[in-house]
Amino acid sequence: MANVYKKKNSNGKELKSWYCSFRVTMPDGTTKQIHRSTGETKKKDAMDAARELEKASTASAGVDNKTQSAILAKLSEAAELAFKNKLSTAAAKTIIGDIMEIAGQGSLINHTLRSWAEEWLREKAATTKATTSDFYRSTINEFVTRMKERADHPIESITTKEIREYRDNVRASGRVAKTCNHKLKAIRSLFGDAVKHTVIIHNPTSPIKTLDETDSVHREAFTQDEVSSLIQSATSDEWRGMIILGAFTGLRLTDIAQIKAENIDIKKGLLRITPMKTSRKGTVVEIPLHQDVLTFFKSYELPAFDGVPVFPHLSTRRTGGRNGLSALFKAIMEKSGVDSHLTRKTKDGAARDSSKRSFHSLRHTFTSWLANANVPEEIRMKMTGHTDTRTHQKYTHEDFSILKNAVDKLDGINSKKKKA
Repeated sequence: MANVYKKKNSNGKELKSWYCSFRVTMPDGTTKQIHRSTGETKKKDAMDAARELEKASTASAGVDNKTQSAILAKLSEAAELAFKNKLSTAAAKTIIGDIMEIAGQGSLINHTLRSWAEEWLREKAATTKATTSDFYRSTINEFVTRMKERADHPIESITTKEIREYRDNVRASGRVAKTCNHKLKAIRSLFGDAVKHTVIIHNPTSPIKTLDETDSVHREAFTQDEVSSLIQSATSDEWRGMIILGAFTGLRLTDIAQIKAENIDIKKGLLRITPMKTSRKGTVVEIPLHQDVLTFFKSYELPAFDGVPVFPHLSTRRTGGRNGLSALFKAIMEKSGVDSHLTRKTKDGAARDSSKRSFHSLRHTFTSWLANANVPEEIRMKMTGHTDTRTHQKYTHEDFSILKNAVDKLDGINSKKKKA
């Protein structure tokens, strides 16, 4: 209801005209305080003008008196429940849904965990890279499956405790903390987007902290002989090319599998590519092709057209999974007899076998070969696409014989006395 009042100027003198104030309920249920000049000098006339201004503002907001009253009634209902300590998340969501219907904005969609997960994954499949989308799908489906019948309950009923238990079970199965945190990040995004779309009011993952990642496995490089054995044990020409490129470009497994004809310039002896991991930044990596790579492409014909995968069969496979690229490379390692350097770590009662060698080790191998050949660090970083030295150093494994020769060059403590 409108009320009128007088305002004063900077000198403290009361103005002649009356002003009015009133609240207008907006379509989303919020209220807005309005202040206007009535333009009237008599209080009675000012009140009449204030009522007309209130009516006009209400109409302009698209909410009539009947609708406004209904919305205010719902807000009063929420206030009363809150006063009695009975305003649960479910009750608040129901009241918000009722307000949306009264305001003509449709009803609030009620999702189960399963239905929201399916909708969210469809959106991610259309807006994220294939590898990211695959990870989201495997993680969210794993979480939904673990929830069993709870997956078909309203999504707002899923608790922080249940999500933490999922993470802890992943940890107990032997996964390293970094993997657990990565999966938790995906679930955070699932519930975070649910909040943004008003599917739920509160994100239950917010209180969950990430795990300490000191148990992460650090990859190791292959020796030159081991790379040779891997190439000889390759199960196809495509795999032979993949391994050679991995050793002499340091590119990641998925990037090599997706290389197109236009990425390789045989005449210039150059590979030019935007790695998937840095595609959002548009980082382009240029790597001169080693003679072993050029020799391979003398017998392996590149596609005649741009946009065609260099390795057509392997390009259609996913990286993970039982029959994925990583698993196929692991089989090649076993066939070649190259040690995967399997380690078994136990922490908090959880044990897991982890390999320090994988296809990614070829990235470490390439970086280490460059370092052992005294290639400056800034040049190495350009070819590997690393943007900070700390990350790059993790990929650099100097040959022990080079390190030993460097130490042997130092004078001994008593060497000056002997020379004297």
